[in-house]
Amino acid sequence: PADPVRTPLPRPEARLEVRNLSVAPPGEGQATLRGVSFGVAPGTALGVIGPSGAGKSTLARALIGAWRVGGGSIRLGGATLDQYHPDVLGGLIGYLPQQVTLFDGTIAENIARLSDRPDPDQVVRAAQAAAAHQMILDLPQGYDTRISQTAGRLSGGQIQRIGLARALYPDPVLLVLDEPNSNLDNLGSEALNAAIRRLKSQGGAVIIMAHRPAAINECENLLVLEGGVRRAFGPRDKVLEQMVQNSAQIRQAQTSGQGGGVA
Repeated sequence: PADPVRTPLPRPEARLEVRNLSVAPPGEGQATLRGVSFGVAPGTALGVIGPSGAGKSTLARALIGAWRVGGGSIRLGGATLDQYHPDVLGGLIGYLPQQVTLFDGTIAENIARLSDRPDPDQVVRAAQAAAAHQMILDLPQGYDTRISQTAGRLSGGQIQRIGLARALYPDPVLLVLDEPNSNLDNLGSEALNAAIRRLKSQGGAVIIMAHRPAAINECENLLVLEGGVRRAFGPRDKVLEQMVQNSAQIRQAQTSGQGGGVA
Protein backbone atom coordinates (compact mmCIF):
# COMPACT_ATOMS: atom_id res chain seq x y z
CA PRO A 1 0.00 0.00 0.00
CA ALA A 2 1.08 3.57 -0.69
CA ASP A 3 2.49 5.55 2.21
CA PRO A 4 -0.19 7.81 3.72
CA VAL A 5 0.30 11.55 3.28
CA ARG A 6 1.57 13.01 6.55
CA THR A 7 1.50 16.64 7.61
CA PRO A 8 5.15 17.70 8.10
CA LEU A 9 5.91 18.29 11.77
CA PRO A 10 8.50 20.68 13.22
CA ARG A 11 11.76 19.19 14.49
CA PRO A 12 10.78 17.63 17.83
CA GLU A 13 12.48 18.10 21.16
CA ALA A 14 14.22 14.94 22.33
CA ARG A 15 11.48 13.90 24.73
CA LEU A 16 10.65 10.21 24.44
CA GLU A 17 7.57 8.76 26.14
CA VAL A 18 6.97 5.01 26.02
CA ARG A 19 3.65 3.85 27.47
CA ASN A 20 2.60 0.24 28.05
CA LEU A 21 4.58 -0.89 25.01
CA SER A 22 4.16 -4.41 23.62
CA VAL A 23 6.08 -5.61 20.56
CA ALA A 24 6.19 -8.92 18.67
CA PRO A 25 8.86 -9.68 16.04
CA PRO A 26 7.51 -9.45 12.45
CA GLY A 27 5.53 -12.56 11.53
CA GLU A 28 5.31 -13.80 15.11
CA GLY A 29 2.27 -13.72 17.38
CA GLN A 30 4.16 -13.91 20.67
CA ALA A 31 5.22 -10.52 22.09
CA THR A 32 8.85 -10.37 23.23
CA LEU A 33 8.24 -7.05 24.99
CA ARG A 34 5.14 -6.61 27.15
CA GLY A 35 3.67 -3.58 28.93
CA VAL A 36 6.91 -1.59 29.17
CA SER A 37 6.75 2.10 30.19
CA PHE A 38 9.51 4.70 30.66
CA GLY A 39 10.53 8.19 29.62
CA VAL A 40 13.70 9.94 28.47
CA ALA A 41 14.12 13.71 28.86
CA PRO A 42 16.12 16.00 26.55
CA GLY A 43 19.80 16.16 27.51
CA THR A 44 19.86 12.76 29.22
CA ALA A 45 20.90 9.18 28.47
CA LEU A 46 19.11 5.98 29.47
CA GLY A 47 20.88 2.65 29.84
CA VAL A 48 18.81 -0.47 29.16
CA ILE A 49 20.26 -3.57 30.81
CA GLY A 50 19.21 -7.18 31.21
CA PRO A 51 20.28 -10.71 30.29
CA SER A 52 20.25 -12.06 26.72
CA GLY A 53 16.65 -12.48 25.55
CA ALA A 54 15.41 -9.73 27.90
CA GLY A 55 13.98 -7.71 24.99
CA LYS A 56 16.69 -5.04 24.58
CA SER A 57 17.12 -5.44 20.80
CA THR A 58 13.34 -5.71 20.35
CA LEU A 59 12.99 -2.37 22.15
CA ALA A 60 15.72 -0.81 19.98
CA ARG A 61 13.98 -1.90 16.76
CA ALA A 62 10.63 -0.57 17.99
CA LEU A 63 12.17 2.78 18.98
CA ILE A 64 13.57 3.37 15.49
CA GLY A 65 10.27 2.42 13.85
CA ALA A 66 11.64 -0.79 12.25
CA TRP A 67 9.22 -3.07 14.15
CA ARG A 68 5.55 -2.21 14.57
CA VAL A 69 4.08 -1.40 17.95
CA GLY A 70 1.66 -4.17 18.93
CA GLY A 71 0.17 -2.31 21.90
CA GLY A 72 0.78 0.93 23.77
CA SER A 73 2.65 3.87 22.25
CA ILE A 74 6.03 5.47 21.55
CA ARG A 75 6.01 9.27 21.33
CA LEU A 76 8.88 11.53 20.26
CA GLY A 77 8.30 15.22 20.93
CA GLY A 78 4.66 14.41 21.74
CA ALA A 79 3.88 12.69 18.41
CA THR A 80 3.64 8.93 17.85
CA LEU A 81 6.35 7.64 15.52
CA ASP A 82 3.89 6.90 12.69
CA GLN A 83 3.01 10.61 12.51
CA TYR A 84 6.48 11.22 11.03
CA HIS A 85 7.27 10.25 7.45
CA PRO A 86 9.71 7.28 7.56
CA ASP A 87 12.41 9.29 5.73
CA VAL A 88 12.05 12.14 8.23
CA LEU A 89 12.05 9.75 11.19
CA GLY A 90 15.27 8.19 9.88
CA GLY A 91 16.97 11.58 10.12
CA LEU A 92 15.63 12.26 13.61
CA ILE A 93 16.68 8.94 15.15
CA GLY A 94 20.23 7.64 14.79
CA TYR A 95 20.72 3.88 15.22
CA LEU A 96 23.84 1.80 15.80
CA PRO A 97 22.92 -1.91 15.62
CA GLN A 98 24.92 -4.73 17.22
CA GLN A 99 26.11 -5.83 13.78
CA VAL A 100 26.86 -2.92 11.45
CA THR A 101 26.09 -3.72 7.80
CA LEU A 102 27.91 -1.62 5.22
CA PHE A 103 26.53 -0.96 1.73
CA ASP A 104 28.32 -1.34 -1.60
CA GLY A 105 29.50 2.23 -2.20
CA THR A 106 31.90 4.85 -0.92
CA ILE A 107 32.60 5.57 2.75
CA ALA A 108 30.79 8.92 2.34
CA GLU A 109 27.73 7.21 0.83
CA ASN A 110 27.69 4.75 3.72
CA ILE A 111 27.78 7.52 6.33
CA ALA A 112 25.06 9.45 4.44
CA ARG A 113 22.86 6.30 4.41
CA LEU A 114 22.89 6.26 0.57
CA SER A 115 20.95 9.54 0.59
CA ASP A 116 19.92 11.00 -2.79
CA ARG A 117 21.15 14.40 -1.61
CA PRO A 118 23.96 13.84 0.88
CA ASP A 119 25.42 16.81 2.75
CA PRO A 120 29.24 16.51 2.54
CA ASP A 121 29.77 18.86 5.50
CA GLN A 122 27.44 16.78 7.67
CA VAL A 123 29.20 13.58 6.52
CA VAL A 124 32.58 14.91 7.70
CA ARG A 125 31.11 16.28 10.94
CA ALA A 126 29.51 12.90 11.71
CA ALA A 127 32.82 11.13 11.02
CA GLN A 128 34.70 13.57 13.25
CA ALA A 129 32.19 13.02 16.07
CA ALA A 130 32.72 9.25 15.71
CA ALA A 131 36.55 9.65 15.77
CA ALA A 132 36.56 8.16 12.27
CA HIS A 133 37.77 11.19 10.26
CA GLN A 134 41.54 10.50 10.34
CA MET A 135 40.97 6.77 9.91
CA ILE A 136 38.98 7.54 6.73
CA LEU A 137 41.62 9.98 5.44
CA ASP A 138 44.23 7.22 5.83
CA LEU A 139 42.32 5.01 3.34
CA PRO A 140 43.48 5.08 -0.33
CA GLN A 141 40.77 7.49 -1.57
CA GLY A 142 39.65 8.87 1.79
CA TYR A 143 35.89 9.43 1.93
CA ASP A 144 35.61 8.29 -1.71
CA THR A 145 37.14 4.88 -0.97
CA ARG A 146 34.76 2.21 -2.24
CA ILE A 147 33.83 -0.59 0.14
CA SER A 148 31.60 -3.63 -0.17
CA GLN A 149 29.13 -5.28 2.19
CA THR A 150 31.83 -7.71 3.26
CA ALA A 151 34.14 -4.72 3.99
CA GLY A 152 37.21 -6.93 3.64
CA ARG A 153 39.72 -4.10 4.06
CA LEU A 154 38.21 -2.76 7.31
CA SER A 155 38.59 -4.09 10.86
CA GLY A 156 35.62 -4.67 13.17
CA GLY A 157 36.49 -1.50 15.10
CA GLN A 158 36.66 0.57 11.89
CA ILE A 159 33.31 -0.78 10.69
CA GLN A 160 31.76 0.05 14.07
CA ARG A 161 33.07 3.63 13.91
CA ILE A 162 31.67 4.12 10.41
CA GLY A 163 28.40 2.75 11.80
CA LEU A 164 28.56 5.31 14.61
CA ALA A 165 29.20 8.11 12.09
CA ARG A 166 26.16 6.90 10.11
CA ALA A 167 24.06 6.97 13.31
CA LEU A 168 25.17 10.58 13.93
CA TYR A 169 24.23 11.67 10.37
CA PRO A 170 22.75 14.14 9.64
CA ASP A 171 21.81 15.53 13.07
CA PRO A 172 19.54 13.23 15.13
CA VAL A 173 17.60 14.29 18.23
CA LEU A 174 17.60 10.70 19.55
CA LEU A 175 20.44 8.18 19.37
CA VAL A 176 19.71 4.46 19.90
CA LEU A 177 22.79 2.31 20.49
CA ASP A 178 22.47 -1.49 20.64
CA GLU A 179 25.50 -3.00 22.45
CA PRO A 180 27.73 -0.19 21.10
CA ASN A 181 30.95 -1.31 22.83
CA SER A 182 30.95 -4.81 21.33
CA ASN A 183 33.54 -4.13 18.59
CA LEU A 184 35.04 -0.80 19.65
CA ASP A 185 38.66 -0.37 20.66
CA ASN A 186 39.63 2.11 23.42
CA LEU A 187 39.74 5.07 21.03
CA GLY A 188 36.34 4.10 19.63
CA SER A 189 34.85 3.77 23.14
CA GLU A 190 36.20 7.21 24.10
CA ALA A 191 34.76 8.67 20.88
CA LEU A 192 31.42 7.03 21.64
CA ASN A 193 31.28 8.56 25.14
CA ALA A 194 32.30 11.96 23.74
CA ALA A 195 29.56 11.72 21.07
CA ILE A 196 27.00 10.85 23.76
CA ARG A 197 28.09 13.83 25.91
CA ARG A 198 27.98 16.14 22.88
CA LEU A 199 24.47 15.07 21.88
CA LYS A 200 23.23 15.50 25.47
CA SER A 201 24.80 18.98 25.70
CA GLN A 202 22.83 19.94 22.57
CA GLY A 203 19.55 18.80 24.14
CA GLY A 204 19.46 15.41 22.44
CA ALA A 205 18.64 12.08 24.11
CA VAL A 206 20.48 8.76 24.04
CA ILE A 207 19.33 5.19 24.72
CA ILE A 208 22.01 2.53 25.19
CA MET A 209 21.26 -1.20 25.20
CA ALA A 210 24.12 -2.49 27.32
CA HIS A 211 25.80 -5.70 28.44
CA ARG A 212 28.99 -4.11 29.73
CA PRO A 213 29.14 -1.70 32.72
CA ALA A 214 31.42 0.67 30.74
CA ALA A 215 28.56 1.33 28.33
CA ILE A 216 26.37 2.98 30.99
CA ASN A 217 28.96 5.49 32.29
CA GLU A 218 27.18 8.37 30.55
CA CYS A 219 23.65 7.31 31.62
CA GLU A 220 21.65 9.22 34.21
CA ASN A 221 18.90 6.59 34.34
CA LEU A 222 18.59 2.83 33.96
CA LEU A 223 15.82 0.55 32.71
CA VAL A 224 16.13 -3.12 33.67
CA LEU A 225 14.39 -5.63 31.38
CA GLU A 226 13.94 -9.31 32.11
CA GLY A 227 11.86 -11.75 30.08
CA GLY A 228 10.36 -8.89 28.06
CA VAL A 229 9.00 -6.94 31.04
CA ARG A 230 10.25 -4.00 33.09
CA ARG A 231 11.95 -4.99 36.34
CA ALA A 232 13.22 -1.57 37.41
CA PHE A 233 13.48 2.02 36.15
CA GLY A 234 15.01 5.10 37.75
CA PRO A 235 18.26 6.93 38.56
CA ARG A 236 21.26 4.76 37.61
CA ASP A 237 22.96 4.44 40.99
CA LYS A 238 19.70 3.81 42.81
CA VAL A 239 18.71 1.03 40.38
CA LEU A 240 22.18 -0.57 40.56
CA GLU A 241 22.09 -0.45 44.37
CA GLN A 242 18.65 -2.07 44.33
CA MET A 243 19.91 -4.81 41.99
CA VAL A 244 22.92 -5.52 44.25
CA GLN A 245 20.64 -5.73 47.29
CA ASN A 246 18.26 -8.07 45.46
CA SER A 247 21.07 -10.37 44.29
CA ALA A 248 22.54 -10.40 47.83
CA GLN A 249 19.12 -11.38 49.23
CA ILE A 250 18.78 -14.12 46.60
CA ARG A 251 22.25 -15.46 47.42
CA GLN A 252 21.43 -15.35 51.13
CA ALA A 253 18.16 -17.21 50.56
CA GLN A 254 19.95 -19.82 48.44
CA THR A 255 22.67 -20.28 51.07
CA SER A 256 20.21 -20.65 53.95
CA GLY A 257 18.10 -22.96 51.78
CA GLN A 258 21.08 -25.18 51.04
CA GLY A 259 22.11 -25.31 54.69
CA GLY A 260 19.26 -27.59 55.71
CA GLY A 261 19.79 -30.09 52.89
CA VAL A 262 20.84 -33.70 53.28
CA ALA A 263 24.45 -34.30 52.22
